[in-house]
Amino acid sequence: MPGYERYALILDAETTPLGQAAMRLVELGVDVLYAKDPDEAVLLARQESARLGGVLIPTSLDLGPGAGLLRRLCSGLDAGHGSLVVAGVEPEAEALADLQRQAVQWCLWEPYDERELRFVLTAAMSLEHEHDRRKHLRLPTAIETTVFMGRHPKPCVVHDLSVAGAYLAAPDPFLTGSILSIDIALPDGGVLGKARVVRDKTSEVEGRGDVPDGMGIVFTSLAPGSEEHLHDFVNSSIRRFRL
Repeated sequence: MPGYERYALILDAETTPLGQAAMRLVELGVDVLYAKDPDEAVLLARQESARLGGVLIPTSLDLGPGAGLLRRLCSGLDAGHGSLVVAGVEPEAEALADLQRQAVQWCLWEPYDERELRFVLTAAMSLEHEHDRRKHLRLPTAIETTVFMGRHPKPCVVHDLSVAGAYLAAPDPFLTGSILSIDIALPDGGVLGKARVVRDKTSEVEGRGDVPDGMGIVFTSLAPGSEEHLHDFVNSSIRRFRL
């Protein structure tokens, strides 16, 4: 199972379920380092700074400027505080302002699911230019649609979506190389156009166990207005995870 080139450091606390999340992230293909307390996390961050791309921290800890925990964790990381994801119960306004003043960018408020956790960590771990990052980030979605290969329809669910393509969950997917007509309904307008299947997955094909049968597609041409709707949807969705 392929993993990311960089590791995510998970700092757990007794009052949070991040330890279980760490185990699940490994199963989802994310390379993880795990720390049981802040001192252990700081030590790992210093030892593994060249490999660390993201740090997940529970909001139940003291994350105020006076505690110095965030500064100690990020002092040697390439992206600094941009690598941090704070997760848990959404703090009060004053604590949120403290996090913003410390340049924390990413957040994950309860309730959240494992797909959202994987997404926000992937975003924090990405070192590409902002434009390229948004091109490749895959937003977890559950949008029902029907695609066509010629006259042959295929009901499916958009499992994840980016500005470059999508993964369509469906039994008996169309084969790699197939050209599809797509119509994906978004809140502010549809995404209409053509796409190419770049991979197909069934239970007999090796791949991540959490990914359902279906097909990965790249958009090859979009109708006027569709690209704007897609970018607006991606940007608004990303803002849910930004401080």
